[in-house]
Amino acid sequence: MLPLAKFWTFVGQSFVPVAAAWIYFIRNGPNEGALITRAYFGLLLTLLVAAALIWSLALYVRAAKAKSLLPVIPPNTTFEDLKSRNLLLSWGTLIGFVTAVAIAMAAFGSRYSESRIYRWDAETPLANSFFESRKLAHQLTCLEKSCFAMGRRIDTNSTDSAKAAQYVPFVTDGSLILLAVVLLAGAAFLTIVSIRKSPALRYDL
Repeated sequence: MLPLAKFWTFVGQSFVPVAAAWIYFIRNGPNEGALITRAYFGLLLTLLVAAALIWSLALYVRAAKAKSLLPVIPPNTTFEDLKSRNLLLSWGTLIGFVTAVAIAMAAFGSRYSESRIYRWDAETPLANSFFESRKLAHQLTCLEKSCFAMGRRIDTNSTDSAKAAQYVPFVTDGSLILLAVVLLAGAAFLTIVSIRKSPALRYDL
């Protein structure tokens, strides 16, 4: 159980400062395409972190219930251990991690929802909506190495590294969907283990 608690603490505490800095950089930068690209990778990271946190939490809860241990949530191993628990700190850490993930997901998701798919270095998007532009990107054929971008790339004041990244049909958004499915599966597993009753205590006579 201790490895799960250490993993839980490390992932959550590492994510909070990274997310805070990243949220700033999706609102301040060279151009819209670059900001949307940053939001995409921020959302990708947030979903990955959320999935890791919820699965480690669920596995810890299951293990704690199997051993009839209280509290069933993992400790913040920076300040606690399995034998010396502080409920305020443990629950505060849980609430803090959930809040940080929710804020990051809302910030990155909101910014990424502004994305319109463009032909590589085109001045106008394929369509003027998030879903329609993606629908067309999946329907159009392209034999070039770089066919589509997450946003408008043309900007005479920006270098190539400060422009919108490539959009790959089925892969770019597919990665987000896959991580979302893993996250939802973790949430379902956590719900199941949370409502399951702990086994009765056994005494050897």
